[in-house]
Amino acid sequence: MKIEKIHKCPYCGYMYQVVLGQNAYSNMFSAPGGNVAIHSFIFVCPHIACGKTEVTVEAGSPPVSNAGRGAERQRTGGGLGNLFFSARLLPIEACGKGEFKTAEVPESVFHDYDQACRLLKASPCASATYARRCLQGMVRKKFKLKPGKFQNEIKTLASMNGTIRQEIIDALESVRKIGKFRAMPEDDVKVLVDVNYDEARQTIEVIEALLFDWFLAPAEREKRAEALKAIIESKKG
Repeated sequence: MKIEKIHKCPYCGYMYQVVLGQNAYSNMFSAPGGNVAIHSFIFVCPHIACGKTEVTVEAGSPPVSNAGRGAERQRTGGGLGNLFFSARLLPIEACGKGEFKTAEVPESVFHDYDQACRLLKASPCASATYARRCLQGMVRKKFKLKPGKFQNEIKTLASMNGTIRQEIIDALESVRKIGKFRAMPEDDVKVLVDVNYDEARQTIEVIEALLFDWFLAPAEREKRAEALKAIIESKKG
């Protein structure tokens, strides 16, 4: 990460001049003889109404420098060699697609979807569990079902002739099983059957498709219908 002279606060949008040691701090850590270095960046917004902290961390190969320049490089934020990881720790950013963070998608549903996305690489099991919870919340919000076991709710949907296609029922059932029984086997609790990355990713893709079909598309159709109605009314006038 290159420290620019002017920095924009991600919280309030305030633009300020970067002064190392006052509102910006940079440190590099690497073990002697090691092949990995960690570079951290901290920015503190100087705006009196904000004052919040931004934290970014990078990892990569140690920079090529002589012993005399090492300490100076640590203070001024000299770059790493081969960068292979970068993440902003604060403020925490949503990992789910921003298009689903709308008024049409219930906040609790987006939260669980976002958590499933966050955990995908770190823990596919946990991601699949959040995906299952997200999908159950979507079913309840969309079809106004009385809360109960997810398995029974899916059966209720299947009994609604013409309401939901069979391939959707199958997808719901797959996510239910991956999110619960694969992560918490009922037959032998001593053996944990892992959910792999691809399985967890596929559950998220199911959620994204249904978020669009169940929440975004109907709202868009309604907007278009209202716009068309307004045009017709204006022609009558």
